[in-house]
Amino acid sequence: MKKTGVFYNEIMRFDQAPMDMNIGKGFDGIRASGLLEEDNIYLVEAEPIAEGLVYQVHTMDWLQQVKRLGQWDMCLYSAGSTAMALERVLSGELNNALALVGIGGHHARRDYAWGGCYVNHEALAILAARNAGLANRFAVIDTDTHHGDGTRDLFSDDDEVMHICYCDYGHGKGTTKVCLHHASNDEEFVRRFHQEVPPLLQEFRPDLILWFCGLDTHRDSYGTQALTEHCYPRLCRVLAEAADNLCKGRLVVRVGCNAPSHVAARALPEIVKVLAGLDTAR
Repeated sequence: MKKTGVFYNEIMRFDQAPMDMNIGKGFDGIRASGLLEEDNIYLVEAEPIAEGLVYQVHTMDWLQQVKRLGQWDMCLYSAGSTAMALERVLSGELNNALALVGIGGHHARRDYAWGGCYVNHEALAILAARNAGLANRFAVIDTDTHHGDGTRDLFSDDDEVMHICYCDYGHGKGTTKVCLHHASNDEEFVRRFHQEVPPLLQEFRPDLILWFCGLDTHRDSYGTQALTEHCYPRLCRVLAEAADNLCKGRLVVRVGCNAPSHVAARALPEIVKVLAGLDTAR
């Protein structure tokens, strides 16, 4: 079994979310499963990321707009959840982690964002880890239904960050910025994911793998895909095996509830089981 952290703060619960997209109910699913009672699974209360770091990634003009929109605290806690997960895993306190976030991030560029995103969690978490001297080489795997254009833009010239994005638009760049196509069902996606991602990671050899797990690929969400909740733990298993082989098991799964809440409530406990080594499906 592995030491697995679950990072969450109640500030991320959003009971008025459109389409009932509430990550708090995803957390409730984890709690109801009894997993938080396991000796090797640790609940960590996420804290806000330091504002100074946010200003290193994004422009002051853009962040002033974000503050006026009333999403500032949610942004800080969501980025903080991701950054804390990276820090605890890279320091060796945990083997891996699930970071829950209350708002989007991967469409956030330096001075602009769209699609319900405001600040870029991945960029901020990687910056925090680098500033702490914990690691330099990261692989970001984005399986959201949309192209992670903000993350791609922010790391466009950084060959120490591999960005593998599953999307139906966008372009790759060199050997570290890769675009791949989504699949139309669980079996095809898991098969292709297993064929495509581990070899890329093997060549790159990251210090840590960060998975942007977008639940909007679920058939009940607003996205264009048709996956079921059973697909996500299977994808996690592929990445957990790759992490074991390449970077001492260091894997962080970042999830926001961009799908109806029942999707997260069913999928997240199974992802935690995979991370903690408690799953029986192999």
